Amino acid sequence: MKITRKSALKSLIASIIGLPALAKGEGQKKDLAGFKEEFAIAWKSSLEYTLKIFNQMPDDKLEYKYTPESFTFRTQFVHCITFTTAQLCGRLNIPNPYEEKEKQNGYWAKLSKIELENEIKGFYNWVEKTIFETKPEKLNQLEPYAGDKIPVWRLFYALENHIIHHRGQAICYLRLNGITPIGYIGW
Repeated sequence: MKITRKSALKSLIASIIGLPALAKGEGQKKDLAGFKEEFAIAWKSSLEYTLKIFNQMPDDKLEYKYTPESFTFRTQFVHCITFTTAQLCGRLNIPNPYEEKEKQNGYWAKLSKIELENEIKGFYNWVEKTIFETKPEKLNQLEPYAGDKIPVWRLFYALENHIIHHRGQAICYLRLNGITPIGYIGW
C-alpha cells in the first residue's frame, strides 16, 4: 500500500477529529445496548483461557513462587477474584460474595486445585451476572480510578486487564517450572 501525502493528512485529520470521542471523563457516556453482550463474549473467552493456564500447573506446584515476596501461583488467581469483587462491590454498592470466605482464616490456602477451579468459575459467573444486573445509568456513572474518573462500564475492562496481567504472571510461573504454556486464545 502506497501512502501519499494526501492520505496521510486525511488520516491525521480524522485522528484529531476523533480524539474527543476517546477522551477521558464526562465524554465517555456510552450507549450500552451492545456493551453487555460484547463483554460477555470476551469474558467467556477470558474464563476459558484462565482455566487452561490454571490447569496446566500440577497440584503440587500451586504454592510455587519465584521469590519470597512474590505471589504463589495459587495467589495469582485468588488475588484476581478478591480484588475484582472488592472493586465492583465497593463501587456498585452490592454485597461481596466472598466476604464470609475472606473472614475464614486460610480459606483460600485450604482449597484443593479442583475447589479453586470451581471458585474461579463461580467468580466469572458472578461478574457476568453483575454486568447484566447493573442498570445502564449506573454503568455510565463516573468513578475514581487511577487518578482520574472513568465510567463503571470501563471499570469492567480495567479489571479484566488486571486479570490479564496476573494470568501473564501465571504463564511465567509455568515456564519457570518447565511447562510450555498453551498458545494464546484471543477473543
